[in-house]
Amino acid sequence: MNIEQEIQNLLEKGVSNIIDRTNLEKRLLAWEKLRVKFGIDPTAAKVHLGHMVPFLKLKQFQKLGHEIVLLFGDATAQVGDTRDKDAERPMLTREETRKNCEVFLQKFSKVIDISKINIYYNSEWLDAVNFAWVGELSKNFSVAEMLDRDNFSRRYNEWKRISLQEFLYPIMQWYDSVAIARKYGSCDLELGGNDQYFNLLAGRTLMNAFGMPKQDIMTFDLLIGTDGKKMSKTSPNCILIDDTPFDMYQKLINVEDSLIVHYFTFATEATLDEVTAIEQRLKDGEHPNILKKELADIVITMYHGKPYNPNDVENIEKYFLNWGDSKWWIIEIGLVTLLNEIGFCKTWGDFRNAISGKSIKVNWEVINDIKYIVKISSEWTLIQMGKKKAKRVFL
Repeated sequence: MNIEQEIQNLLEKGVSNIIDRTNLEKRLLAWEKLRVKFGIDPTAAKVHLGHMVPFLKLKQFQKLGHEIVLLFGDATAQVGDTRDKDAERPMLTREETRKNCEVFLQKFSKVIDISKINIYYNSEWLDAVNFAWVGELSKNFSVAEMLDRDNFSRRYNEWKRISLQEFLYPIMQWYDSVAIARKYGSCDLELGGNDQYFNLLAGRTLMNAFGMPKQDIMTFDLLIGTDGKKMSKTSPNCILIDDTPFDMYQKLINVEDSLIVHYFTFATEATLDEVTAIEQRLKDGEHPNILKKELADIVITMYHGKPYNPNDVENIEKYFLNWGDSKWWIIEIGLVTLLNEIGFCKTWGDFRNAISGKSIKVNWEVINDIKYIVKISSEWTLIQMGKKKAKRVFL
């Protein structure tokens, strides 16, 4: 790709809104080195594919030579953003938020070169803010503006409690933009999901109130969960970075067909042209599972170094059989009993159907005998049933 195509991908792929696009595009084409900020609250140690969407965009900026500023909200995370919550969030300790930051950095390093970014923690300036300063910040916004936020408005109309602390949270976050700009003299661009649009706009307002040039903002859609609903780290529709290659593969191969293009757009580094080609292949009648397999290979390679291979020993789940005080080095167990023990077959009918369908393998050999005896020792034995179930069993 030439520079114009790279900038087009930067400005359009997965991007839903840019303020001010004309200004940003002009500066990019003029080869200006921009300072690009992204802030995240480390409210939990779990990181899923949705968290990585902005880092794929930051990687594009980094590739073009722009300066990246990563801001961890270790102070704001103690309060927690309630933008998507129907009730107050539990308070975290500073120690918890800092530990979560360490986990986040380790995950983000799989996508972006963290040795070349500037990392800050907003406790650096928020811990030093006194009550009078909070008042100075707060006067820039009205109660009506705060209640305009969807979740505040909904909770207010439903007579659900809204603490003053929750009102102060977004002001704390907006001040981050001022603090970073003060460190450098300016900040050119801030990224965020569509759910952060209100906060990003308010950050511009606060920068203007402090006599600073307003930073441009870029927002993008959130990654949808595998079931078509909002991805959540507490839901089965979530694909965690720590998921095994097997689990990642199973989740991606079962993504709803309607989300294939969405995942190529937001969860991979595919270009606009490559995403368009994916759309065309679907329109031309190519089986969705072929594209899901390609998607899984790309995503798993990104986070595990290579595509998932069901025959790789490290991708097969281990299962330890504890036979009490048994001192035998080898035991013999009926295949039907073993399959029940490891959760592959719950009933005799399940087992009989699996045998007749030639879907059961022991050490890669198809088993046809319903009376087959498996020898288990301290050396693992591979048990497979169909294409999705595989475990290494040992004493």
